Amino acid sequence: MRHEIVAANTDIEARFYLSVDEGSFVTPHWHNSLEMVYMLEGSMEVSWENHRTQVHPGDVALVNSRVIHSVRSSQNKALVLQVPEEVLKKFVPEIWRYSFFVPVHPESREEQAVLEKMKGIFLEMQQIYENRPEGYLLKFNSLLYDLLYELLQSCSEKLGERQISQNNRHLAEITAIMQEIKDRYKEQIPISSLAEQWGYHPDYLARIFRRYTGMTITEYVYAVRIQHVYRDLADTENSIGEIFAVHGCQNYRVAMQVFKEKYGCTPKEKRQERKSRNRPINE
Repeated sequence: MRHEIVAANTDIEARFYLSVDEGSFVTPHWHNSLEMVYMLEGSMEVSWENHRTQVHPGDVALVNSRVIHSVRSSQNKALVLQVPEEVLKKFVPEIWRYSFFVPVHPESREEQAVLEKMKGIFLEMQQIYENRPEGYLLKFNSLLYDLLYELLQSCSEKLGERQISQNNRHLAEITAIMQEIKDRYKEQIPISSLAEQWGYHPDYLARIFRRYTGMTITEYVYAVRIQHVYRDLADTENSIGEIFAVHGCQNYRVAMQVFKEKYGCTPKEKRQERKSRNRPINE
């Protein structure tokens, strides 16, 4: 995702910014920050494990820390808040035991009230941070803590020890496998060799990989390849066939299908779109 950061955020403990996205796809990844997105314009799709959420204008989406997720965006504009785990630990020492959720589509008056309060806090945070009146940090931080308190009280679930232990182990292993694929994405990587390397049966590895990433291993390999293809469309003048070949996309049909799924158009259309966006105004 391409971001336009409206402030350096050196003065607060969280990262708060306006994201302007031309339409992109981010392969499965994770971070140790609690991330919230308030969509202002356009839309995006967030996928994690077996969940998939469409985020439209007026929606608030939340991604837990230490959860592998991917993002597919149309052109959009959104307010983004990222709160590092170490900041949360100062106030809730066992924050890693909690899983958070936001009622994107409220089913009760209580859930609707929670969602409206969060949206109101987001907009007030934006106003305070952009205008920066005298003592703005006092107000911004009070809003930030109010938002986090609302999450903890109304939108959280405490996980059991066994579930946490298993999740942490699988997260570490799946992350290592994802990195292995990123390092070798141009190669043909048999699932059997990955499974043997980590001591899993191929079928079991395939199941847990899909559970934690929402993708099969083959889908993830092609998603990584297509992300490199996307970058080269703007950075080189090579033909699309040449770019596919350089990045290991031997199956042209599959590569084209994955590209259309992730970016909503063909590589040729995306290249033309990106070139037109970079054209000087006086042309």
